[in-house]
Amino acid sequence: MRVSVGDILTYSQCESRTYDALENLCREVYTPISFDRLIMHKLEETFTTATVCCWLFQNMTQLTGEQLHRSLDRNDCYLGCMDVDFSRSRHLQFFRNSLIENYRLNGKICSIFYDMGLNEDPDISIKDRFEQYGFSVEFEDQGIRRTIFDNYDSLPHFKRVESFKSLCSRLPSLNEDDASALAHSLEELHPKLFDAFAAAARTLDRSETEEDYAQAALSGRRLLEKVADALFPPSVSDWNGRKVGASQYKNRLWAYVEKALVGSSEPTERLKYFGKEVDRLIELFNAGLHAAPTRDKVELAFRDLILWLSNVIDLNPAMARDPYAPYSDEVDAFWISEVSRIKGET
Repeated sequence: MRVSVGDILTYSQCESRTYDALENLCREVYTPISFDRLIMHKLEETFTTATVCCWLFQNMTQLTGEQLHRSLDRNDCYLGCMDVDFSRSRHLQFFRNSLIENYRLNGKICSIFYDMGLNEDPDISIKDRFEQYGFSVEFEDQGIRRTIFDNYDSLPHFKRVESFKSLCSRLPSLNEDDASALAHSLEELHPKLFDAFAAAARTLDRSETEEDYAQAALSGRRLLEKVADALFPPSVSDWNGRKVGASQYKNRLWAYVEKALVGSSEPTERLKYFGKEVDRLIELFNAGLHAAPTRDKVELAFRDLILWLSNVIDLNPAMARDPYAPYSDEVDAFWISEVSRIKGET
């Protein structure tokens, strides 16, 4: 889970400076989707009189949310909890884009975020506090995420994320928690992958004929190529005797798994398992292009791709994350424009 903390800025971001407008805005903001444990009579008392402090946990299961609610319910200052959906404009505005991401919790490991050049000397007392409760604590560079170069903070982007989660939760043997967990991992791996996943979801949703399912299978193969680009970018140099250029996406997926397994137990056997699964997935999607595809076959292929990707990311989550690469195009464009501007002035 990524954890954000801060004030809900309804007062300062209310367009009309009246109590009625502020109250209406608060009711829009505090609108759950399917998990509603708000203590409304207490929350309503704050609408025009107090500022609400919020802790946002991205990728918390409903079971954990229920347990947390029961644990906090006796506290006088506690106002309840609810689920949020960043594809809703008010939720995106107040819960995602206005709060500050501080931590990542993964089991009993806590990563405390810092921004290069801003807070490279973090507050050690926070580390001590987490360790007091049994966490192993590390400090992690937040990179370019959530800076002016991060263009993955818009409503259209999160609508694509929801399309992906909707596709996942409808596939055989997957549920909403599975979809949320993988969406969380993909956002850290490379947010642009949601463009390809959302396109695949739309194609599959509209499919009715064999030709439609063949197009959906093509989307699956393109997804594997995009995943390879994110995990192991093309290189002109060989990797352990394999070509890993732009067209050798299968070799690059094998190469990533090999790197991720360094230092693990039984790396050779696990590499064979994950590598053979890559080969099988590619065959599945290629068969969908040339054989007689059906909805069941294509959905099972997507299901297996999603499960494989989730397991591969879990091999080495730290290696799968790159806080700079997903935003390199925006940084390059900025410097090109700045160089052009300086040359124009001189």
